[in-house]
Amino acid sequence: MGGALRFLTELDSYLNARPAAPVHLVGRGRGMAPSWLARRERPARYRRAVALNNVGFVASGTQRWVLLRNLLHFLPPEDIRRLPGGLPPKVLGTAHVVRACARRSDVVVVPTTAMAERVSAAVPGLASRIVVRPHPLSPIPRPREDRGAATPLGTPGTPDFLCPVLFAPFKAMGALLRPVDEAAELVSEASGADVRVTVTATASEARAEGLAGAHRLRFVGRLSPDRLAGLQRGCRALVYPTRIESFGYPLAEARLAGVPVVAPDTAQNREVAGPVLTPYDRADPVDIAAAMQTAMHAVFAPEAANPFDPERYFDWLLNPSGSLS
Repeated sequence: MGGALRFLTELDSYLNARPAAPVHLVGRGRGMAPSWLARRERPARYRRAVALNNVGFVASGTQRWVLLRNLLHFLPPEDIRRLPGGLPPKVLGTAHVVRACARRSDVVVVPTTAMAERVSAAVPGLASRIVVRPHPLSPIPRPREDRGAATPLGTPGTPDFLCPVLFAPFKAMGALLRPVDEAAELVSEASGADVRVTVTATASEARAEGLAGAHRLRFVGRLSPDRLAGLQRGCRALVYPTRIESFGYPLAEARLAGVPVVAPDTAQNREVAGPVLTPYDRADPVDIAAAMQTAMHAVFAPEAANPFDPERYFDWLLNPSGSLS
């Protein structure tokens, strides 16, 4: 699970079908350490050097590009103070390196406009070098349009709502999911069905967040991409309450599959989820329940083009002779 795995899966699929690109590409399978950062700064044998995951090049390559994909490296102090326990120690230790390397980049690629605004505010000198490109995602099979009629609410083994979120202490998932649990209770009372929200977290993660007593949340653990895709195709809608995300791959996956997304009404969610967003303004059980009830009956027509087209994305990223447009 997770956006990093989804991105690399799309990259591998693209590269497997093509000859090697004339690009120095790093950013997978290695932890950041001083010795590794030094070794990767090779003489400029490539026209473009692309760092896939946050830590840009300082000297290598004629063109130095970096993909900034971790919002935590660019949070302002007031947002950090609101995080439970503050920033993870690893992020605290690397944020200054990420920012320093980004200052040496010729092009900084971010997946959303909101991420661009965060980076520009934290490192003002980067504003003119930022390019917004949504992460790549291949087409996804769409569920049956009559999924609501074909699968009654509360059918055993079928998730009514799916919350595909990786838990992390800084996300405060307990505080976010307690009103979702109460909202699902309201929907159950209104519909007379046993409505459940399937959450991709372990029982121990649920206990750590104070969710062990939730009535309507079902915790199924962290899933393989195939198992997760099966649940996404079978659910009525996604519930995605998080606010600390750089992109939100589940939003993009739901958009391509035509599955409604119940999520906060933020600029980032509107940008990524597009027409399938069924928003709520407040993290209040009544507001969330209203959005859930709307989402249960929503049907969306396919978009004319894939806004996350992987071929277009990687053709642009890995073509040293291309333009920034």
